Amino acid sequence: MARLSITGIRSIEVAVADLPRAAKFYSDVWRLSEIAQDGETLYFRGTSSFHHILALTPAKGPQQMRRVSLNARDRATVDALHGKIAGAGLTCDSPHALKGPAGGYGFGFQDQAGRCFAIISDANDHKDDARIADRPYRIAHVNLNTADQPVLHGLLSDLLGCRLVDNSGPQFFYNADSTDHSAIVICKAPADTLNHVAFELPDLESVMRGAGRMIDAGYPIEWGVGRHGPGNNAFAYFAGPEEFPLEYTCDVEQIDETYEFHGPDFWKWPVGRLDHWGVTPPHTKRWHRIQNLVEFSKSGYALP
Repeated sequence: MARLSITGIRSIEVAVADLPRAAKFYSDVWRLSEIAQDGETLYFRGTSSFHHILALTPAKGPQQMRRVSLNARDRATVDALHGKIAGAGLTCDSPHALKGPAGGYGFGFQDQAGRCFAIISDANDHKDDARIADRPYRIAHVNLNTADQPVLHGLLSDLLGCRLVDNSGPQFFYNADSTDHSAIVICKAPADTLNHVAFELPDLESVMRGAGRMIDAGYPIEWGVGRHGPGNNAFAYFAGPEEFPLEYTCDVEQIDETYEFHGPDFWKWPVGRLDHWGVTPPHTKRWHRIQNLVEFSKSGYALP
């Protein structure tokens, strides 16, 4: 039986200082497809049915994460989640028919740290939904840094209906109403920033070729290729345009309600090992830095 929850990440919106450069990267190197433009905002789809998974808009200053949009199964779920979020006193607008190329029904809100989110259903999604070699399918997960872990845990579990399925120590993995292991990961950090965004590719060959394509384009691997513990997904991490923290991933573990929670002792690696394979060097100093680099916009939570 479906629970009252989001089903995963629908899209992200990023404000960038150099829009033409970012647009060319996400089309030519990252392999998304530009499908729409509304004013100065550009929309890019993967190969899933979601109308878009990335929106780029010009920034007046440094790059910022403007919004994380979450998917709901239907209008009734949107309305029910709005009731919980409004009832908790969070800043939000009312559910309404949305303008813009994606359309849909939903509302925007801010969490206690001022990060902007949206919950959306019934968008103008595509009829085709195929996993195609070397092209991102959708956003697998978003990792959020936080200095106030109990508050963010409360948002994900009590208000958004997500289930805590693993804790590796510094990271907490939340499952949405989906068979994917996790959609949102909380990372212990000194500030409320973005940790990274993971784009799902169809298979390991695509991750490997994608890593090679990034290297050829001047974007070296910052950590990977490897295979994580929680989620069991393969990974490769990069600093994208303006050092936006990106991940290519595949083989996300599929779970159901019988999946058993595991804590830090279970996920503790032997000395010198950071993943299942143990063949890749540790994170670069650059990756450690950019995992705390991108701030969230604290305004513009309302959806048009």
